[in-house]
Amino acid sequence: SRKEAVDDALRAFLRCVDEYQAASAEVAACCKSGVFDIAQARKNMAGKGIGVSQIHYPARMRARATVDVTPSQGEEEGKASMSLKMREEQILVDEDGNEDPSMDRDPIKWFGLLVPVQLKNSQKTFKRGLESAVGAARAVVAMEATWARYERLLEDLRETPQE
Repeated sequence: SRKEAVDDALRAFLRCVDEYQAASAEVAACCKSGVFDIAQARKNMAGKGIGVSQIHYPARMRARATVDVTPSQGEEEGKASMSLKMREEQILVDEDGNEDPSMDRDPIKWFGLLVPVQLKNSQKTFKRGLESAVGAARAVVAMEATWARYERLLEDLRETPQE
């Protein structure tokens, strides 16, 4: 019946809200843990004369991960597909856009060969946080689509004469 369809749409919306809250909590936890790990790595590396800060990042670096958002064809308005694309290796380019083979592609190696475990852990944690952020964004898109469906069904129910 139409009332059941409205109830199902509302339940679907609430499931999307739950997914969003879980993904947002995971993003927050990953950020907190990653920053803490970097702080510990800074402390451990301070005595070696190697610092962990933005000063050590090459200015010509490109992102290792990108989020690709593409609108879906022929589906409900507001739906989109999102994917996280991880590059297999870091690509560093010079000012002319040519690849620079002299720079190491793994950011962890910028700080030496024997880096603290916390620095490696922070890299893994931030990667997991990025994946969770994509999950949160997917949940927002799904929330918008299911809410629009719910409102349409509710409006249809209101316009239909009651028996």
